[in-house]
Amino acid sequence: MFRALADPTRRAILDRLFERDGQSLGEIERSFEMSRFGVMKHLRVLEEAGLVTTHRVGRSKLHYLNAVPIQELQFRWIHKFAAGATAALLGLRAEVEKGATMSAMAVETPTQVFAIFIRAPREHVWQALTESDYTLKYYYASTVESDWQPGSSLLYKIGDDTAIVGEVIEATPPEKLVTTFDAQWDEAIRADPASRITWILEEAGPGVSKLTVVHDNYERSAATAEQVAGGMPYILSGLKTLLELGRPMLDPEPLAR
Repeated sequence: MFRALADPTRRAILDRLFERDGQSLGEIERSFEMSRFGVMKHLRVLEEAGLVTTHRVGRSKLHYLNAVPIQELQFRWIHKFAAGATAALLGLRAEVEKGATMSAMAVETPTQVFAIFIRAPREHVWQALTESDYTLKYYYASTVESDWQPGSSLLYKIGDDTAIVGEVIEATPPEKLVTTFDAQWDEAIRADPASRITWILEEAGPGVSKLTVVHDNYERSAATAEQVAGGMPYILSGLKTLLELGRPMLDPEPLAR
């Protein structure tokens, strides 16, 4: 990842995707004075580093900034009590330099795509997505309740408090899970209409799964988009740590409180 970030053109590509996520190759190419092949080469390096992921929408292949590897670096080298102060200083700099906060710039797109590779079979990842014994250890100390049949209700709770309600749209274990996503954890986000979240599991080698998360249908849900953009990398990093190392990334008890 550090080698991928060392090139200024690749950093500029990430900047373009941060400003407007979900761009086609042609759209990215127009921002640079180089050949289409050159842009493709840089995008391939970013994809191999996990910093860019792709998702097909109809006939178009769109590119998305994937914040999960950067989030993993944060948890490795930034103490959890310093993380809030670090984010505040970065947000202040963004506001002073560009006249807009980081969060405001990050939610202009109605679709967010995250991806991570996990050294575990798809069946094990599916189990971790759908059982409270696992979600308590990586999904903000929440339980999950559903029979995972299309049309059934879905409920995440943190202690006695409702965090997310939804409905199962599609469940094809261990390949794909689609649900509505109606967040309830604070007043700002509770006013947003329900959005949609899709979990896609692919085999990426012997005993390795690729998990792609697509969060969309929140054109009128700015608070949801902002908070999911910050929270989903934490959730996916915690899931990966739990399944690969057998322990939570952080102690879940303070999160529950």
